[in-house]
Amino acid sequence: MSPREKHIPEGAKRTSVCLTAQESAVIHWISEVRRAKKDKRTTTNDILVDALWYFLEKNEGKTREQISAMVPTVPRTEPVQSNITTMPKPRNRR
Repeated sequence: MSPREKHIPEGAKRTSVCLTAQESAVIHWISEVRRAKKDKRTTTNDILVDALWYFLEKNEGKTREQISAMVPTVPRTEPVQSNITTMPKPRNRR
């Protein structure tokens, strides 16, 4: 089994969500339907994020662009280069 590619943005904040058995069953059902359609967005995180955006657009009348305009941009800093060198493992000499 090949590992999944990373699809969560680096700036994402980790949180926890508590689901009832019924809500977990709904998430599982949506995940299986997406798998059958060969959709890559099958994780619980993907499903909940998609539901949030859908709710925002349909019920609140806001678009992704409107929300993006409200969020302040954080300047990205370049990673600092370190002087650490990785040493190769010594070979077994017998």
